Amino acid sequence: MAAAAGRRFVPVQVRIAVTGFNAVGGVMFTLALTALGVLLSGMQVDPVSQGGTGYLDFVLFFNAALFLSPLAGVLVFLGVRVKRGEHWAWLSSLVFWAFVGTMTPLLGWVLDMPMSFRVVPVVCAMGILALLMTPQARMYCADLDSE
Repeated sequence: MAAAAGRRFVPVQVRIAVTGFNAVGGVMFTLALTALGVLLSGMQVDPVSQGGTGYLDFVLFFNAALFLSPLAGVLVFLGVRVKRGEHWAWLSSLVFWAFVGTMTPLLGWVLDMPMSFRVVPVVCAMGILALLMTPQARMYCADLDSE
C-alpha cells in the first residue's frame, strides 16, 4: 500500500501505543471529573471518623485538587505528537511511563492500595513502554535532523 504524498506510514506499534495514551488519558479525565463532582457535592461520608483509612479522601483530593485533568490532556497531546513521529514527544513519553511504572508500586506500598490499583497501571505502563521501544517505533520517531 502506497502512502499518500507527504505522509508517512505509522507503524502498528505506534498506533496501539497512542490508543493506550488516549484510553489512559480518558480514564484519568473521567476520574478527575468524578472526584471533583464528589468533592463539590458536600460529601456526608467521613472514612477517617468512621474507622476507615482516609484512602477515599486521598484519592478524591489527588484526582480533583492536584488536577489530573491537565495531566490527562498532556498525555493525549503527547500521543498525538508521537503519532506524528516527533522525537521529543517519544522521549517525554518514555519518561512519563517509566515514572508511572515506578511510582505506582511505591504509592501502593505507602497507601496500602488494593492490589488491582497497584498492578493495572504498572502493566499498562510496561505495555506502552514495550511498544514504544520496538525498533519500528524508535525508527519512526527517530531524530533524523540531528544527524
